[in-house]
Amino acid sequence: MDVITTHISADFDAFASMVAAKKLYPDALVSFSGSQGKNVRDFFMESTLYILSIERAKDIPLEKIDRLILVDTRQKSRIGRFAQIVGSGETEIHIYDHHPDAEDDITGSLEVVEEVGATVTLLIREIRNRGIELTAEEATVLALGIYEDTGSFTFPSTKSADMEAASWLLSRGANLNIIANMMTSDLTTDQIEVLHQLIQESEKINIGGLEIVITTAAAENYVGDLALLVHKFKDMENIDALFALVRMEDRIHLIGRSSVGEVNAGDIAAEFGGGGHPQAASATVRDSSLFEAREKLLSLLNERVRPKQTAGEIMSRPVIFLEPDKTISEAGEFLSRYQVSSLPVVSSGSVLGILHRNSVEKAVHHGLEHQSVTEYMNPGVPTVTSETPIEEVLRITVDRRYRIVPVVDGGNLVGVISRSDLLEHLKLPLTSDTTGPDEFPTGRQRTRSVKKLLDERLPLRLLKILRTAGEVSEGRSEAVFLVGGAVRDLLLRNSNLDLDLVVEGEGIPFARELASHFAGCRVRSHEKFGTAVMLFHDGVKIDIATARHEYYESPGALPTVETSSIKRDLYRRDFTINTLAVSLNPSGFGQVLDFFGGGRDIKERVIRVLHNLAFVEDPTRIMRAIRFSSRFGFTIAKHTAALMRGAVKMRVFDKVDGKRITNELIHILDEKSPSAGLSAMAGYGVLQAIHEALTFGDKVSGLCESVSGVLSWWRYSFSRDRLETWRVYLLALTDVLTNDECDGVMERLSFPSSLRKRWLLDRTEIRKCLAGFASSGSLRPSEIARLLRIFPLESLLFMMAKTAREETRMSISEYVSVFRHVKPHLTGRELKRMGYEPGPVFSSILGAVRDARLDGEVLSADEEREFVKRLYPVGSIPT
Repeated sequence: MDVITTHISADFDAFASMVAAKKLYPDALVSFSGSQGKNVRDFFMESTLYILSIERAKDIPLEKIDRLILVDTRQKSRIGRFAQIVGSGETEIHIYDHHPDAEDDITGSLEVVEEVGATVTLLIREIRNRGIELTAEEATVLALGIYEDTGSFTFPSTKSADMEAASWLLSRGANLNIIANMMTSDLTTDQIEVLHQLIQESEKINIGGLEIVITTAAAENYVGDLALLVHKFKDMENIDALFALVRMEDRIHLIGRSSVGEVNAGDIAAEFGGGGHPQAASATVRDSSLFEAREKLLSLLNERVRPKQTAGEIMSRPVIFLEPDKTISEAGEFLSRYQVSSLPVVSSGSVLGILHRNSVEKAVHHGLEHQSVTEYMNPGVPTVTSETPIEEVLRITVDRRYRIVPVVDGGNLVGVISRSDLLEHLKLPLTSDTTGPDEFPTGRQRTRSVKKLLDERLPLRLLKILRTAGEVSEGRSEAVFLVGGAVRDLLLRNSNLDLDLVVEGEGIPFARELASHFAGCRVRSHEKFGTAVMLFHDGVKIDIATARHEYYESPGALPTVETSSIKRDLYRRDFTINTLAVSLNPSGFGQVLDFFGGGRDIKERVIRVLHNLAFVEDPTRIMRAIRFSSRFGFTIAKHTAALMRGAVKMRVFDKVDGKRITNELIHILDEKSPSAGLSAMAGYGVLQAIHEALTFGDKVSGLCESVSGVLSWWRYSFSRDRLETWRVYLLALTDVLTNDECDGVMERLSFPSSLRKRWLLDRTEIRKCLAGFASSGSLRPSEIARLLRIFPLESLLFMMAKTAREETRMSISEYVSVFRHVKPHLTGRELKRMGYEPGPVFSSILGAVRDARLDGEVLSADEEREFVKRLYPVGSIPT
């Protein structure tokens, strides 16, 4: 059996080559190895169903294939399940391809591989040599392959052979109208939106004098003809090299275009598992965020594009270093935490030496973990400047065998170059000296200005504080930023006056200096975390933090904190929508820093986590994702949702302290509509992960909706009363549980023993009270008050939601709105003036008067006095 196939995500050249190969191998079966591009699918279904009979790959028995004909590819990684028979020696392989060599190329017994614009050109030449005739429909399909892969003969990869082949196809009846329609079809609304994003999100980076454009876009659903959109953008802006990352559904598509020899798009795409030519290439990326893919792309471009080669271009910064008073044991923790093999030992900016992992391991082996790092470091390490040529750095690392080279400018350590930095830059195999995952490019991505928005939405008082903060920061040669929810809500046009500032410098001294500009402002600091709270005389509170990096000693633990840059500080946050920062320094006041695509996700209303271990490191982020999704009506991104479910299955909540879970649960229950959050918690298995008895079935859901209605009534009528709404919803959530189950939930949430007892007693009294209402007839107001007086407001509102009796609900609502506020005019002092001796009887007298007022028996103070004299004559009451 002969089988013709091509690469996954087949384009028109691949499809046309399969049609052409079928003319050369008429008895062969034709099968796609995987998916096809949307334009191919549409055209195939509408126009060429009769040309080929396509077999499904999974229906072809591999063991019966005698000859495999590969067209438009020879990479083993790009032919799906057919790769299983490659290398077996039992299958003959014929190859027709125009792509450059790749590492996983297959060797065939027949190879027709040439650098032409389209693979189908090679097959057309063989068809012509054999004198095989084509129908007009076949000629049109083959011509489409040439036109697409050569960009209608505009790509630099186009050769004269492509034009000759197209000319011959025209003579065989190829329909230019069909080709023109396919090449110039109108853009859909979704395509226009993606093209707009590509233009808006584009960023020019300069690598050794070459300007390369990187851009990103996102669409929750699949948008076809992505390569066409990228090509349009490149032509519109006359760009030399362009790389686009577009997230669609659960994967990211990379499209690269280059018209300069220094930038090889095919090499870059190959690193993402794709392929192509130096001028045009593509790849599909799975299990990665858009930010991670972009960071990898940036890293690859910096490695592979090297017209100008200096140490400053490839060094890692900011520098992670050891101080000389650190012990060997502490050094080992640093090396593991940052996943590096060597670290400089630095004192007051000067490099004392380099400590290597093997030295640390040997010292620990010999019981010397408490010794100073200076005892086992390598002193006298050569340094370079940021302008040192790469050739010199290479001599130091290779000839002199140094694993890490410090970069020093003006006597200060500004970066380091590890052996892997250098080897990656030179396209050589990597060693183990990799930089950690938290090493990012240092450039700041400013995407827009919100200065006008700040002016419009912030009170003048707060705006003055922010501007003064920027001026103070400028004077201290530091940078200060507005961060967090305030920035997110500013873009959403939501009110949020809870301001958080982050300082690239020293947060506490900055806060104290800023406070000196405002009379009556106090500063409360927390030295351990480098944070401070500014308390203004008018009640305004602003949190100040030092830019910091967090790491987790173990899953579910609280983070350990250390100082860092604004980018790392933002990276430690939970979701992209919370990673935006606004510069407050005068030179860039109002400029938004968006390193992680938070602005786009706010626009698309998507909750997206930053990195794949986020929920393992801090499982409460799962609850925060649900809360934000419910509050803003945002969708949780597919990959993020999968990570959440995976973390729950790993039982990550088992290691989380109950107080932290309670804190997040209270936040969810305090939202305006907690039912959506509780439903999502149940859907993701979070409720059950907290305690196996917790559910959110129809009964609990209905009760929570009833609670919501009662609370709406209460807010409308009595919003001035203090109420902890979360307690009302927690009563509803635990209502279906037994007392033992409820106590287990309270214990898991780390409620104190006394509170647990009161909670269980309250549950019992609520049931007794509602049963009392149901079994009683019409009750007087004083009787209603006596039944309900023992309950806190939260329990009263819960009973209104829980009861199915309208009479009971009305009685409780009257108590809440009227009866509980009724008090006698008489006081203890008045009773003394009436001749009564003070004592416990005063409580009984005043209680009786209150009941009489409730029941309408007395209305005025005079009537109260007469009531007391009649029921409690002076002198008749024992003292």
